[in-house]
Amino acid sequence: MKKRSQKKVPQRTKGVLRSLKSKVVAMVLLAIAITVSSLLVLVTSIVNRSLTHTLENYMEDVSNITGQNIDAALNRSGAVILNASYLQKLIGNVSINGVDSSYAYIVTNDGTMVYHPSEDKIGQPVENELIKGIISDMKAGNEIDKHAVVSYKFNGTTKYAAYYITAGNEAVLVISTDKADMMSSLTYILQASVICGVFIFIVCGIISYFAAAKMTKPLLEITAVINRFSTLNLAESPTTQRISKRKDETGEIARAIAVLRQQLADIVSQIKEQSAKLYNASNELDLNASHTSETVGNVESAVNEIATGATSQASETQKATDNIVDMGNMIEHTNTKVENLNATAALMKQSSDEASQTLTELDAINQKAIKSIDIIYEQTNTTNASALKIKEATTLISSIAEETNLLSLNASIEAARAGDAGRGFAVVASQIQKLAKQSDNSARQIDDIIHVLLEDSQKAVETMDEVKTIMQQQSDNVAKTGTVFAQVRDGIGDSIQGMDEIADRTTHLDEARSSVIDVVQSLTAIAQQNAASTQETSASVIEVGNTMQEISMNAKQLKEIATVLEDNMNSFKL
Repeated sequence: MKKRSQKKVPQRTKGVLRSLKSKVVAMVLLAIAITVSSLLVLVTSIVNRSLTHTLENYMEDVSNITGQNIDAALNRSGAVILNASYLQKLIGNVSINGVDSSYAYIVTNDGTMVYHPSEDKIGQPVENELIKGIISDMKAGNEIDKHAVVSYKFNGTTKYAAYYITAGNEAVLVISTDKADMMSSLTYILQASVICGVFIFIVCGIISYFAAAKMTKPLLEITAVINRFSTLNLAESPTTQRISKRKDETGEIARAIAVLRQQLADIVSQIKEQSAKLYNASNELDLNASHTSETVGNVESAVNEIATGATSQASETQKATDNIVDMGNMIEHTNTKVENLNATAALMKQSSDEASQTLTELDAINQKAIKSIDIIYEQTNTTNASALKIKEATTLISSIAEETNLLSLNASIEAARAGDAGRGFAVVASQIQKLAKQSDNSARQIDDIIHVLLEDSQKAVETMDEVKTIMQQQSDNVAKTGTVFAQVRDGIGDSIQGMDEIADRTTHLDEARSSVIDVVQSLTAIAQQNAASTQETSASVIEVGNTMQEISMNAKQLKEIATVLEDNMNSFKL
């Protein structure tokens, strides 16, 4: 038997698993990126608040110390110290360490700057609106803080200013700096944090890549096993045994695949066993159909011979009728033609012997036909029994196909639940479902053929019963005809021996002649009926022959179906 060629299923699952690995790495990197970004935002906010608070306290401390020095100088020398040269010595070097934009200046209570690092601003009104407001509050006698740190904008630049009002409200000390210069250390911290975050991102990405590769390796191995299932190779794999020992999800998948493989192997084994039985049964049916067809041919030949004999019997019976009529004519001329009567009597005896022999042969042919019909009857019953066995096998195959179809449907549902990881398994489930449908269709075709075969066989049995009845009637009629011819033969013998008494018994012989004519006419009708019956029997036998040819063709078709099913089953490797 030719094995069906197997098409390789495209292996796309490896790309899917690689995509899964990429997704795992991408999720890890995304989580790291979100974590690092959140930490950077949180650290930046905390550091910004902490650094701002520290710098404000520092600026306030510097302004307080410097202001206290100015108050001490004012207590010693009075307002005379509020001049540029003295203040240059007193606060010229005052600034915020590490901040280049920081400087100190002094504004008197009338809003005039008596000291500024820029000499062109000395003696000019103060430009800072915040200081102007403080001086206004001082003049108005409003309650204000003597020292504090404030933020303001000057010419579009955000600045911090720590001010200190002298004890006698003679002047205001202001230490100013740019916010950007103050926060330069924060920028450095932020840059260092970003570099550290990028380094962590890269290192964690590499680690996650290798971790994902290690995680997906068992999935790739399981995918290879499933791809091997798609080639109808259900042999047990060492890879599945090794992975099934794992305690994680891949171990669960491997154990489920092992259970599925065992169930599929059991089902395929049962189907293969039933397929072999079906193949053997189809061979036996084909041989029985061929043998039955040959037997029907023999019966047809025998029935044709019977029909020929029945026709000959009718002809001979007609001749006997004519002879009896002649005998009646000769009885009327008994006195003048005794010698002719003796010759005619001898001829009648010879014809009677031939007719008796013909009836004996016809009876033997009838018996032979009855035996042949009995053989056909037994062969037909054997065919019915074989068809019923095949029907039981097809019912079992159909049941197995339904169970396989249900199993493949459950497998498809589980594969759909598994998502992308179950696509390869869905391909196997689809192939199994197609095979189950093909087996079910084949079983249905076989069942239809067996149904037709059973109907034809039943018709053949009924026809054989009718033929047996007809042949039995014909045998009885032949026996009756033989009896009649025996009586005729005895009468002819007696007529030859008692020729001398013919004259005295002419009247009685004439009456006997009339009776013989009636009997022979009845015999002629029976012979004609036998000829018609044999023709009908011949037609029935021809119909039986045609039926057996159809059975033989159906048996061959069943054998082809069994061969295809056997080839499909041989495609599985267990």
